[in-house]
Amino acid sequence: MTDEIAPKGPSSEDPAGSSGGAARSGKPSKNGGFAKAIAALVAVFVLGGAAGVAVGRVTAMREVRRMMEGPPSDARASFRIEAMRRHLDLRPDQVDRVRAVMAEADGERDKLMSACGPGLDDLRRRTDAKMREILDEEQRKRFDDLSRRRGRPGGPWIEGPPPPPPPPR
Repeated sequence: MTDEIAPKGPSSEDPAGSSGGAARSGKPSKNGGFAKAIAALVAVFVLGGAAGVAVGRVTAMREVRRMMEGPPSDARASFRIEAMRRHLDLRPDQVDRVRAVMAEADGERDKLMSACGPGLDDLRRRTDAKMREILDEEQRKRFDDLSRRRGRPGGPWIEGPPPPPPPPR
């Protein structure tokens, strides 16, 4: 019988062997479409993750900026209260009571700091003067500008009276 079916295998007519019809027919393999789909899925995942990180960072920076508004004592209280609220799961009534305790402590802190103020001011002036010696002329100008903007008048290079004490609470 000559009508037998020859077994499939590598031959001169099938250079790709029995790996599929892509090489024989000249049509693209379906596996290439699968790889593209996987690559697109990975790209969407990576871009989504990057967008999530960016949104999280912007949100966190806004929160920090909001907490930094106002006097340093308010910023310090906001940071501490927020950390306690988040880590200890404080109830709203507890947050109010903690805020009251911190406001009371701020008054005491102001009294203690006012007694130390002259010594701390002198230390700041001496430290700033030493730092200015390290800087070149352009850096000193920027340092002085930063010091003014941060509300640190009274340094050896900034003329004017010291700032008034903070208002009583």
